[in-house]
Amino acid sequence: MSTNFSIIEGNNLKENRFFILKFLMIWPAIFFTSINLLSYFEFLYQIFGLSLLLIFLPGQLLLNFGIFLLTLFSFGKIYLIIINLIHLPKEGKFECSLKDKDYFFYCMRTTIKEFIVKTYDYFPLPWAKIFPLKFFNLTIPSSAGVLDSYIDTDFIELGEESILGEGAIIFSSLILDDTLLIKKTVIQDRATIGAYSIVAPGTYVEEGSILGMGSYTQINQILEKGWIYVGRPARKLKQIQNTIN
Repeated sequence: MSTNFSIIEGNNLKENRFFILKFLMIWPAIFFTSINLLSYFEFLYQIFGLSLLLIFLPGQLLLNFGIFLLTLFSFGKIYLIIINLIHLPKEGKFECSLKDKDYFFYCMRTTIKEFIVKTYDYFPLPWAKIFPLKFFNLTIPSSAGVLDSYIDTDFIELGEESILGEGAIIFSSLILDDTLLIKKTVIQDRATIGAYSIVAPGTYVEEGSILGMGSYTQINQILEKGWIYVGRPARKLKQIQNTIN
């Protein structure tokens, strides 16, 4: 069942007061990475000299960027564990006020997770983006294709061989006026979300269904198994013949 709410595109997180959390992650990561890089220069320079040091420098820089990302993720994960011990995330509707504990801790978690995911996007290996998402307790199998798409960092479940097109946006949370809505979004096995499509919180995409390019779903909408949906909002277009029993 869909609701009367329409999709509001944009960044769910409007509070900038949690910017300090980024510094609490990035400075320890810079510190440990700098120690490793300086040790590399000192060790190779003493043994092999400047010429060999410069030969291996590109590989070492890539290695140190990986160390930076792992350190950044480790500290972010520690902060998230502490935050979740204080207040667990949950589904529902919450007032967009820092006096509301659910919204307050949602802002903290979102600040940490989005910063880490955006940083991992700069890593040259494309699968790196999946690493933090899996460790944020999202259900994302290795067979799912999620590159070049935006995925919320809580209450998302992707099935085997599900595909998200380029620029697709998968929401599990949304700001509606002065209310934060959080609902679990499920995309089942072999479902396909077209390029630049938007999946609203609470959407349930059944096995083998397809959401067409540039379409969007309504909150709590169900895309039935074996159907193609298109439109803004999405409507049934055609049943996929090879899924009919």
